[in-house]
Amino acid sequence: MQRKKAVPQFGVPGAVPGGGPNRGTAGELFAAYRAMEPKRRKKVKIFLGIVALFALSFALTPFVWVIERVEGTPDGEVRRYLSYLAEGDAAGALAMVDPGIPNEQRLFLTNEVLTAASSRIVVESVSKPTYSTGGINTKEVTATLRLNGDRFTHTFSVERRSKEEGDSSVWKIRDGLFVKVPVSGVRVPSFSVGSVSARVGSPDAAPVEYLFFPGVYTFQPEGLGPYVNAPATQVVVENGAHASTYETTSVSLDGQLTSALRNDVLSAVQKKVEDCATLGKNMHPSCPSELRTSAVTAIELLNVPQVLTSATEDGIYEAEDAVFRYQDGSSHDLTVRVEATVAMSADGVPEVDIDGKPNVTVTMRKR
Repeated sequence: MQRKKAVPQFGVPGAVPGGGPNRGTAGELFAAYRAMEPKRRKKVKIFLGIVALFALSFALTPFVWVIERVEGTPDGEVRRYLSYLAEGDAAGALAMVDPGIPNEQRLFLTNEVLTAASSRIVVESVSKPTYSTGGINTKEVTATLRLNGDRFTHTFSVERRSKEEGDSSVWKIRDGLFVKVPVSGVRVPSFSVGSVSARVGSPDAAPVEYLFFPGVYTFQPEGLGPYVNAPATQVVVENGAHASTYETTSVSLDGQLTSALRNDVLSAVQKKVEDCATLGKNMHPSCPSELRTSAVTAIELLNVPQVLTSATEDGIYEAEDAVFRYQDGSSHDLTVRVEATVAMSADGVPEVDIDGKPNVTVTMRKR
């Protein structure tokens, strides 16, 4: 049987029966492309470039996914770190980034403190990483956060490092979200947040700085004794930038001496005056020298102080005058100035005796 010769169809060289739509050889397609007008040729070139990019992107996607699964991503590490803080897991956050400071400054970086916060951060968004001035192995990731309704941003620096055993990523956050809070106080020796307590800086010295994770905390004054009142203070910790007035810049816990102290000081003054008007007790060094003699045979108390007329922040009180009448062969009236000093600790807290009353020293001098 004689084989039929293939005849080109539709006037297109190289097309054969059963070959489907008209298709030319590569050379003929190239020739057709060269014959196009320049504008149309440009459009074809752009179209082909887009197709090539999509094809390349599709081809590389599995490789990128594998790399990210093995090495992690900068923004993924930031998301993981922030999720720990949002959930109150201070230990998880510290496992990722350690502040590298002495233990006495990191007392409040604990789960107990972070979970005691009345509000913790809410993560709104985490940006894709961008290159920083630190070089090709350093990326910057910006997170938008919200704390108790106030929105703020924080930029993390993330470095590419050698992956060690136990690491989930080659990317490491350089500096964690630790905020220094300076704490000072007057008549407040210490304070607590949750179940953790620490010392307070004295007013005549530099404040003591402690690190906190972002959150809204209640600072409760401690060690006040029965004669000092100091209110708890709400402290807002965001990122330490203090970009808004909402964030607390420093904490001063101020205690005030109570009216109970004033009442107990007046009672101590009255008792001492009455003792000095009693024979056998009038020889005490705190009594007026005129009464401290064996020649005195009788003492009458004409006026007992009923009020304290002045007081200082150092715990020094002045009472109204006391008036004695004593006999030493003749009668004498003696008016004395009465002053009381309360013993204070180094923190300015009144010291108390075994009965829980203030340690008061009363002195009397002739007017």
